[in-house]
Amino acid sequence: MMVARGQVWSVTLDPTAGNEQRGTHLCVVVSADRFNSLPIRQAIIVPLTSRERGFPHHIPVADDGGLNRPGWAMCEAVRAVSVERFGQLISTVGRDTLNAIAQQLVLWVCPRE
Repeated sequence: MMVARGQVWSVTLDPTAGNEQRGTHLCVVVSADRFNSLPIRQAIIVPLTSRERGFPHHIPVADDGGLNRPGWAMCEAVRAVSVERFGQLISTVGRDTLNAIAQQLVLWVCPRE
């Protein structure tokens, strides 16, 4: 299976620990296609939620029409997963959405302190 940056997939996130997202969620692939094509068969994903909580790090998702309801990318829940967890390809997010998610991830990983 080949996944690409910006795609939205149904991903099984179990097993989990603590407050990690559980169950099967729609997730945006945020890793670069160069990473996605490595033989390790992993991708870096950000899960979506259908609940608007007003958090500045939850990015509204605009896609190509495959999502059946509004969604927000939960940037605090970024993680690498095996592509064996991936189910169905649902959609692809727009460039502006992907860039907004990436900008938020940079703030979490590389803060300007």
